[in-house]
Amino acid sequence: MSMTSRELVRAAMSGQPVDRVPIFPVTTRNLGMRALGRRVGECVLSASLAFEGIRAMKRRFGFDGLESGLGAGYDFIAPQTMEVDGIRYLVNDQGQPMARFEEDDDPVALDQTPLLINKADLDRVELVPAERFIASGQTEAMRKLRTDMGDDLYIAGCAANQTMNSLAGWRGSEQAMYDLVDDPEFVDALMDHATDISIEVGKAMIDAGVDAIYIGDAWSSASIISPKQFERFCLPRYTRTAAAFHALGAQVYLHICGNAAPLLEMIADTGVDALEPLDPLGGVRVDDAVRRIGHRISLKGGVNTLTLLNGTPDEVRAETRQVLDAAVGKCRGFILGSGDDIPRDTPFANIDAMVETARSYQ
Repeated sequence: MSMTSRELVRAAMSGQPVDRVPIFPVTTRNLGMRALGRRVGECVLSASLAFEGIRAMKRRFGFDGLESGLGAGYDFIAPQTMEVDGIRYLVNDQGQPMARFEEDDDPVALDQTPLLINKADLDRVELVPAERFIASGQTEAMRKLRTDMGDDLYIAGCAANQTMNSLAGWRGSEQAMYDLVDDPEFVDALMDHATDISIEVGKAMIDAGVDAIYIGDAWSSASIISPKQFERFCLPRYTRTAAAFHALGAQVYLHICGNAAPLLEMIADTGVDALEPLDPLGGVRVDDAVRRIGHRISLKGGVNTLTLLNGTPDEVRAETRQVLDAAVGKCRGFILGSGDDIPRDTPFANIDAMVETARSYQ
């Protein structure tokens, strides 16, 4: 009997034998809504649609693994919209515009002021315990997804932003760079708090039945910070987070897009089960990752997102085979995926070409 999708990804993530290459790309609600035949903006107005999008991606493409964020709680009130001079806005409970729908139908917040203009306000960033997420019903949609999908899908919960994403998001990108140099003690406090927040989110997701937790920060790559800064600020937080989720029985994979090449050995030192997305646009080569850390952790990703977006199906097949040839049977475990988020307008025929090539690979 062949392995189920859930068994495939779990085995590859832990370095166990598999009977075919598992397929688990990086996806967002953009692809989920396209697979569902809905607009991205509808997902904002109806939180349950994000989970329907996951089901739709499984049906349409046959992925073995997908990831999800937390759902909405019982007290969730769907936001409303208004239109002014042909521009559509998302409004709050008081009827005030809070985000503008752009041409791609994704809302962008009107107020871009960083959350922590004043460092002393760090204590105001609430640490919500996992029990509150569970009690409010915020994990129910994920719990139902787990029950409905059974072994047909490996489900990862997203509990990221332990380090640089939170620093840049809460302080603003420019100020964040100054903080790393001018006030490392504050950065430590902020990242410790962000890590604590992510751990509580992950605990709630594990309670809902996810197989793994996605951790990491796009901003922690060597495209933005130095390897020494990664070692100083990011390595200890990822290590602590991975240990916390492993203790609860979940697998853990670390997402660092962009230039992760100078960081590979330190990433393996965190104790995570796998690294994604092996971003070729950031200079990461699958064969190099296999050589340097493939004996220590599993690898996930590798197919160039620009090839998926702009290439032909034959070009996608050729690149997918190159990635598979570089990794399969040569590292602890390998999961085929995209080099980062599958771009919004990627032709479905190209995604099918990637999936079919992996499924038939010998």
